[in-house]
Amino acid sequence: MSEMELLDWQSVIEGYVDSLDEQEKQVEYIDELLSRFISKKLLSDLSRGDEKSINKFLRNVKKTPTTAKNKDKFLSFYQSALNNGWIESISDTIEKISRKSNFWNIWISRSVEISEGVLPATHCAKLTHSSSSGSSILDESSNSRTDYISTASLQDKIIDGTYPNATLSKQVKFLMLEHEGSYLFEEIQKGNSSVFSNFAEDDEELDYWLESYQTVLNEKPKTDILLKQLYFPVANSYHLLTVLQSSTLSQCLHEHCFDKEARKKQEQFNKARKLKKFIPDVHQSLIGVSKLSITQSQHQNATVLNGKRGGIQRLFNTQPPTWTSQAHPPINQKSWFYRGIPHLAVKADIDYLRDFLLRNEKLSLSTRNPQKRKWLIKWGQSLTDTVLFCAQQIQSLPEGWTANEGIKLKLSQQYFLDPYRNDDVFQTARKSTNWQAEVSQDFANWLNSKLVGKNKLFTPQAEHTKLWSLLMSNALRELGPVSEIVKRTDKTA
Repeated sequence: MSEMELLDWQSVIEGYVDSLDEQEKQVEYIDELLSRFISKKLLSDLSRGDEKSINKFLRNVKKTPTTAKNKDKFLSFYQSALNNGWIESISDTIEKISRKSNFWNIWISRSVEISEGVLPATHCAKLTHSSSSGSSILDESSNSRTDYISTASLQDKIIDGTYPNATLSKQVKFLMLEHEGSYLFEEIQKGNSSVFSNFAEDDEELDYWLESYQTVLNEKPKTDILLKQLYFPVANSYHLLTVLQSSTLSQCLHEHCFDKEARKKQEQFNKARKLKKFIPDVHQSLIGVSKLSITQSQHQNATVLNGKRGGIQRLFNTQPPTWTSQAHPPINQKSWFYRGIPHLAVKADIDYLRDFLLRNEKLSLSTRNPQKRKWLIKWGQSLTDTVLFCAQQIQSLPEGWTANEGIKLKLSQQYFLDPYRNDDVFQTARKSTNWQAEVSQDFANWLNSKLVGKNKLFTPQAEHTKLWSLLMSNALRELGPVSEIVKRTDKTA
């Protein structure tokens, strides 16, 4: 590593530690380092002792938390072990730690000691269960398949940070520091001790930092019952049926679809659509998205990126698209109009029509007013076109469905919706009956019920009913010759 690169890494590390603004904790961190050092030394040097007094002594050491507040207690433990001849003097090292004054060195020394379980990862165990102690995985593979979406499919590398508890988030963010396209933990894994050379007091400390971090980063994988993983035996191996959740993919989807910028753009599209204004960008609508709460509170307890996502995992609808809706014959309905026409298909026209009628009702304008009648006819014809389009879906069903013995549909609407039924009696009655008048009246009644709505602010008058019926009657009359042509074409085919 060149001298310039070294200085740059030094600046990155110094900048991060300074940004934490923890300099006032220097004495506390030194005391904690002393507690941890003495505890580790006593436990390692006395663990092979057989005397009951030593075992009792070690139990007291183990149950004492290695915190700054317990520094004097650990110094007392050390002095007691030294007086009993159980341990050689480590006073020089204790004095060396006590004299530490460079805060960057102190911060890194403490971070090395408390980073067990801290790991940069792409697949995080705690996203399955926040109490899981199973291993997280850093997937650095580059092999991707076009028929699968995986972390290798992503062009930009996204790495999350996981830890036993959120108090260690600063330690994993330290390992995830970036410079020139490389992470600090990657330099450590390569054995690049020079990234720390300007911070360590000597080579012995530098080697200790590197080895300790490498041990943390190369922890042997382990599973946990809270991972809910299923291993299916295959020959001499196994197939993993339940995999670790990829925080990398979750974050990628979050940034593209649900973060602050994505929501802002969505609001712009919604506003433009409401005002019927043009926006040059393409709007992509996400349908059927569900939310899964990873954590109820303190979202950063699981992982760093889970905190940024607010503890929410988005689940996309993976059902195959339905290109066409399946039409079903209305044999159990007395009138087809009330259930056969999708609400969204007519909502806009009915809203415009209701608003127009309410505004003009206050002005006491009659439907005979030429200008008013013009607008009523416009929206009325739009509605009849939509209704007849929906009716065509039923008319396209295999002919003869009205022959069902238990059918409840009105006879006039049977003539309307099953026009090609191959039944001479049915066709003769259809031609000799003025079923169009009754269907037109049914349409007018249905439209009036829609215009009244839930708030019942509009009260239809006889002149409204007459106009709606006339519009449908005219539409059916125009449609009649077309139906006959279709019928004759089917017979000759």
